[in-house]
Amino acid sequence: MNKTLLATLLLSAIFSSTSFAAEQSTTETATYSPSEPLVLTPVVTEENDASLVEEAPKFDDTMHYFVGLTGGMADMSFSLVHATSSSDKFSPSSPDASGFAGADIGFYTAGGKGRIYYSYQKMSGESEFDNKKIADTDVTLHLLSADYFFRADKAINPFVGAHVGYMTAETTSEKYGSYKQSNPVLGIQAGVAWRISDHFTTEVGARHTASQRKEQTDWAGSEGKDIVYPNTQSDLKSITTFYMSANYRF
Repeated sequence: MNKTLLATLLLSAIFSSTSFAAEQSTTETATYSPSEPLVLTPVVTEENDASLVEEAPKFDDTMHYFVGLTGGMADMSFSLVHATSSSDKFSPSSPDASGFAGADIGFYTAGGKGRIYYSYQKMSGESEFDNKKIADTDVTLHLLSADYFFRADKAINPFVGAHVGYMTAETTSEKYGSYKQSNPVLGIQAGVAWRISDHFTTEVGARHTASQRKEQTDWAGSEGKDIVYPNTQSDLKSITTFYMSANYRF
């Protein structure tokens, strides 16, 4: 009897406590009203804080001069034919790709969307026959170029352009003597420039220059329509260069 009474009293106490807690929680929930609206504050990081992102240096609205140094690889399209008679001829290979160096000087237009510049380039190559050097060819280019820049307000600027100029080439051979070729040239170029600062720019690109030579002259010359043997003929048709350059803008 006593055990039954104690159990009844214990269950009554537990039930009363649970009911009181539930009633208190319901009252607090119903009467709660926030004093200020809930606002989510974004977390500021280097990726989304615009004040931490450095803007690309921009050209102003005035013309600026620049100078630059350039270098890379040059591939010549060159033909050389030596004949001891009308039926006995041989032709060495075109020169292998070789290095070249040069310098540029010119100006950027207002806003940096274009530039006009003069380029001086020097290069050379060797022609072989039966795995032996048969001739050396030294080339000098004087070019006047114009380029147009895309995305001029960005740090990375693709560009395209064209050039005209003049070429002088001298081919020498221990067996056949030497020959000089000089004529106008035309060509195109394209590349990508990276503006490091307001003054310094680097770029990579490719340039193709085609000779505008109309007639090919024999090394040994000719008398009228009769070819004088032994006879050597050569023709530098075009030059393709792949280059890197660094420019300083004043």
